Amino acid sequence: MKVRLVFPPQWIPMNPHFSLYALTGHLRKSGIAAFPEDLNVAFYRQVLTPGYLNYSLARAKNAFEYLRARLTLGKYSKDTSRAFGLESMRYFEIEKHLTSLLPLWDDVKKEIAEAVSVFDDPHLFYEPSSLVKACLTVDKALELISLPFFPSRLRFNDFSAPGYPMTVENLVAFSGKAGENIFLPFLESRINLLLKDSPELVGISINSHSQLYGGLTLARLLKEKRTPQTHLSLGGNYFLRVRDTLLSKPMFLEAFADSILLGEGEKPIISLCRALEDAMNLDSVPNLIFADREGNPRFSFAEEPLPLAERALPDLDGLPLDKYFTPEIVLSTRTSKGCYWQKCTFCDTDYGIRPDVRPVAHVIAEFAEVKDRWGIENFEFIDESLNPEYLEELSRRLLENDLSVHFFGNGRTENSFAPGRLRLFKKAGLTMILWGIESGSGRIMKLINKGVDLRDRLKILRSAREAGIWNFAFIFFGFPGETEEEAWETIRLIKDNREIINAYGRSVFTLGKHSKIRAKAEELGIAGFIEDNQEFATTLSYRVRSGMSREEAVRMADRCRLECAGAYDDPLWMHLRYREVIHLYLKEKGPDFVENFKFSKEERDRLETLYAPVPEELLALGFLSPSDSP
Repeated sequence: MKVRLVFPPQWIPMNPHFSLYALTGHLRKSGIAAFPEDLNVAFYRQVLTPGYLNYSLARAKNAFEYLRARLTLGKYSKDTSRAFGLESMRYFEIEKHLTSLLPLWDDVKKEIAEAVSVFDDPHLFYEPSSLVKACLTVDKALELISLPFFPSRLRFNDFSAPGYPMTVENLVAFSGKAGENIFLPFLESRINLLLKDSPELVGISINSHSQLYGGLTLARLLKEKRTPQTHLSLGGNYFLRVRDTLLSKPMFLEAFADSILLGEGEKPIISLCRALEDAMNLDSVPNLIFADREGNPRFSFAEEPLPLAERALPDLDGLPLDKYFTPEIVLSTRTSKGCYWQKCTFCDTDYGIRPDVRPVAHVIAEFAEVKDRWGIENFEFIDESLNPEYLEELSRRLLENDLSVHFFGNGRTENSFAPGRLRLFKKAGLTMILWGIESGSGRIMKLINKGVDLRDRLKILRSAREAGIWNFAFIFFGFPGETEEEAWETIRLIKDNREIINAYGRSVFTLGKHSKIRAKAEELGIAGFIEDNQEFATTLSYRVRSGMSREEAVRMADRCRLECAGAYDDPLWMHLRYREVIHLYLKEKGPDFVENFKFSKEERDRLETLYAPVPEELLALGFLSPSDSP
């Protein structure tokens, strides 16, 4: 039995994804030959090159000529369609880059190879000006690469396709449109490799909306090219959240797959392999959607996932560990699944999850094996929240075994994070805790049902900081009913506690379709939900009876940035962008360096002006004006 596990674009290409090495290890332990393929990192390695930028420029020029003719025709035919509107937007965006911004292409082509090399270099990566410059160059390169597909946009950590809202029909259309699909040429070039030796099963892992477009493009190509010997299955936690759509839309299976695994894959994928091997009916496989004889989607049956204690250790053999955009891999792992609190009204991360705790000995064994076999000593715990009692035992065992590793994860500001424990965690290798601070308003925190003592949470942050642990605070604006004054309370909380809140991440509240808040919508001030046709969206739009609108919440989030700028004074962590990178800097350079490093004025000015676009006001005045448009 041969299984090829494929991770498609788009995902941030800095480290291998948990799903790949976890399932690879489990399959191999079960005696099944598993071959992991990370097409995401391969995709970024291909597009972030001078040659691909040349290709993108040529493609943009070809698109420009086609769109010029198309817009002229549409103008005379009085075309008012949505497609014509999107083509018009693309035309003017390409025109801007081919006229006033054309020199940018040469600048980025000259810099991109050096920029990519910074992520590979263990010395330059830890030199802030080199790394920040490299990030800015990659940003601009991806903007140019995206240009022929505007308004679709590829970033280092995201992909969006505004022209194709997430309906089944749109996803099918996008997957086959060469002129709209940024992933198609690359994925077409990989199909023969993936189908080499006719694997009995090809599994594609899709874990977020940003992977839907590339992942389903790959699925459609594979389904069209594979032989009957190869079964094509989709999996990943994303599909559990859109189960009703999958069961009501036969078109999805027709276009993309033979089956879809819902939820955690360790147990179902082994059952699927055995069913394929023995030519059994697919209804014997748990947690599976497949087509019946009439072509209608059906669900097999639900079964509890495999306990964490029974799962294999990860296996990274076959993954391109030297191709990820980092000099040191930060491997995702877990001590548990499902939050041990499970009462926050805004949260839906525990949807479909059965809480479970992994034996400490199992985690220690993983750390030891991963460090011994692949030289990896940096870990990110992806638990919803680390349990301080568990973390105490883990820390003691790490120190007893003299196992030198470095790690970080999420935490709740609860009194169990006592000063002595925090010092122990630091000694064992903890660099940073990502705290769920959420809001500075007592009323909002009560509505959230966070379950922490607001009087003590700053004391806990102070103890962590005194222990040498970096405090990262997650906050958001726009919880239903939140007023502007309550948003200001959050801003003041961050601004006035700079000495113990080392870094913060702000966002605007989004309502998950499966969050607990839906059952309390009226109580929390939600006047009604706004229906849309985005069947694969996992969030809901809504109206509130009082408090800030979403637009006002967005403005308050930006206001937070402006208000806190003076207190944080252009901090290095904000330029480092990604939590894994902040962790590596904390491990390598120490918290004092990360907190106190400042770019010189000359260096800051240089970075701020790097690849700056031509100001719109200059274009409006006719300076470097675009050519006449149809």
